[in-house]
Amino acid sequence: MKVLKIIGIILLVIVVIGGIVVLMQPAKGHLEKSIVINVPPSTVYRELNSFKSFKSWSPWAKMDPAANYVFEGPETGVGAKMSWDGEKVGKGSQWIEESVENQKIRNALAFEGFDGKAYADFLIAPEGQGTALTWTYDGDNNGLMGKVGWLFMGGMMDGWYTQGLNDMKSYLEGIPAPMDSTVSH
Repeated sequence: MKVLKIIGIILLVIVVIGGIVVLMQPAKGHLEKSIVINVPPSTVYRELNSFKSFKSWSPWAKMDPAANYVFEGPETGVGAKMSWDGEKVGKGSQWIEESVENQKIRNALAFEGFDGKAYADFLIAPEGQGTALTWTYDGDNNGLMGKVGWLFMGGMMDGWYTQGLNDMKSYLEGIPAPMDSTVSH
């Protein structure tokens, strides 16, 4: 009987500590990762102002290559939209809500089964001969389930953002630079 009482107390302590950890999660999740890419800001902006090359660098496209993607609206800029449906990545959509040439792209995100607003910003700035690119995530962690979700997803997203930025760097640095038409031969 004493052993069962000790096990019960240990389980109660674990549940209480787990509850405290969940309740301490922020009401809004924030993530920010940066990288320097050796291409001009205009190249980074051009690629991110559209979802055309998303599969070339996205960690989620690599995670679930069989996912179905649908593109709507204009091909570039505000209103361009991409929706996805996949076994591993679930269902959702993102659309360009703000586009400031060579400076910023703001994507709004919606995930099926999750309430609240989420945004992913790409902040673009000159850095020497290249570009400093910062990728941020900001989203509501509504209610208990939102906080539990952030507890698990926040750490995984950190790794996915790092992988995505590294893959984006490789992808963008591998694109041939446009020919300069002002050079005389």
